[in-house]
Amino acid sequence: MGNEIGIRALVSAIAIPMLLATLSGCFRSGDPDNAAPPTTGPAPTVGGAVAGVPTPEALGRDDEDDEGPTAPVAGAAPAAAAFATAWARPRLDAASWLKGVTPLCVPRFAAQLRTVDPANLPASRITGRPEATHPVRDGGGQFAIPTDRGTLLVSVADVEGRWLVTGNDFVRAPR
Repeated sequence: MGNEIGIRALVSAIAIPMLLATLSGCFRSGDPDNAAPPTTGPAPTVGGAVAGVPTPEALGRDDEDDEGPTAPVAGAAPAAAAFATAWARPRLDAASWLKGVTPLCVPRFAAQLRTVDPANLPASRITGRPEATHPVRDGGGQFAIPTDRGTLLVSVADVEGRWLVTGNDFVRAPR
């Protein structure tokens, strides 16, 4: 029980700053139809991890429900890809966008996404496959997914035998 509270505190301490960083990237001014900046290389990394993004081990399992069946590890990348595809749709109205991403997320993160205006999203299409930033284990994982304007980072957790998104971040491509 004490370890569960510690994990919940750690997830909150990491997820809230990640959400704030994500939202700060979503609320930008400018024309969303401007041409995408050229990609000059991969996102900065530190020891094989994308800089500034916590490891899956730091996130651990999501605290929504730690009981139930275990999801196959092979399902983590497709779950991240499905979220990325639903997320990168800035031309949708907010209600339609939210309807697409909500079923792919844990309830707490889905509730946080209600404040996102899709017109302010920094990317409009996925350009590659998800790659694990760290091995998927301990009921959690993170994936880097290339987009037309940078890299979408998606954190997933095994919740009752299903991979659900617990958070995301965006790293803009260098200009």
